[in-house]
Amino acid sequence: MESHNPHRDADFSRAVLHELYRYPLKRREVAWLLWALTGLFGGHRFYLDRPATALAMAVTAGGGLIWWLIDIFLIPGMLRSFNTDQSARQKTGQPPRALSFMPPIRGMVLPPRPDWIDKRQGRGRLYGDVLVLMLAGISVGAISSSTGNLEPIIAIVALSAITLLGARWDALATTPVLRNFDRWSHRLRLYYYVNDPGGPLTLFFRPILGLVTAPFRKRARAEAWLYLQIGLWFTIIFTGLDVLEAISIDAQGLSIHPLNFLGDVAITLASIYAFAAPIGAILTTHVLLERRDVTVWLLTCITLAAILLGTSI
Repeated sequence: MESHNPHRDADFSRAVLHELYRYPLKRREVAWLLWALTGLFGGHRFYLDRPATALAMAVTAGGGLIWWLIDIFLIPGMLRSFNTDQSARQKTGQPPRALSFMPPIRGMVLPPRPDWIDKRQGRGRLYGDVLVLMLAGISVGAISSSTGNLEPIIAIVALSAITLLGARWDALATTPVLRNFDRWSHRLRLYYYVNDPGGPLTLFFRPILGLVTAPFRKRARAEAWLYLQIGLWFTIIFTGLDVLEAISIDAQGLSIHPLNFLGDVAITLASIYAFAAPIGAILTTHVLLERRDVTVWLLTCITLAAILLGTSI
């Protein structure tokens, strides 16, 4: 793979591209640990690259435990299927499963800049993106405030930081735990580097349009999967913390209704996905447009201010 790219970010150097085109195999120990700790919410299926059934498990609490128990017999086959496919991709020069939307690594040459860059520049685009960021920020703030669930706000703020720091701060790639989010950010930038992110109006409705068109368009599936991936990771983290809190409350003789608990999980996942897509796409687009750092940080501040405004509505 070659990259004749003068882009100031290090994302697209030959070394980083080869590093991103890794072919990690899934580990049996990790799959079983996730099954035990987060299996009711599909954590192990998410790990084994089964996002659709992972989502189904998340909203049904493991099919009322039954599906979770059945997976005891299905996990070995899912693990074997993933690793076999990943190894075959490496041998044939195809992209790894996590980068399935990218071209084969052999003979690939990235253009010096995104093909869509001329179409997406200009003040009109900037003003439109500001409007979308404000609407998305106010919406997530208002929803979180009305439901009392602040986890989507935390996730969106973290996403904004990851998007910007991942493009400017090399140390993020070597920081434990955070480097996994940094790698996700690299994949998102690579996706938008070779795929036109679209205009502001398209981005605002991207969460809905992405899910509607995903069954019919490979690129839409890949983009939706990227945002579902980050949404699921944050949801699993928050759910783990909620479980610990629930255990503490139960020890005090109090109780939490399971439906309320599942409702919070569903709201968290839906909110993160719905608002991570337009916000993440806009910030990533402006990083690729070579906006000055002050411009990108200003867009981030506008998003945070809109979220704060939304919480007061």
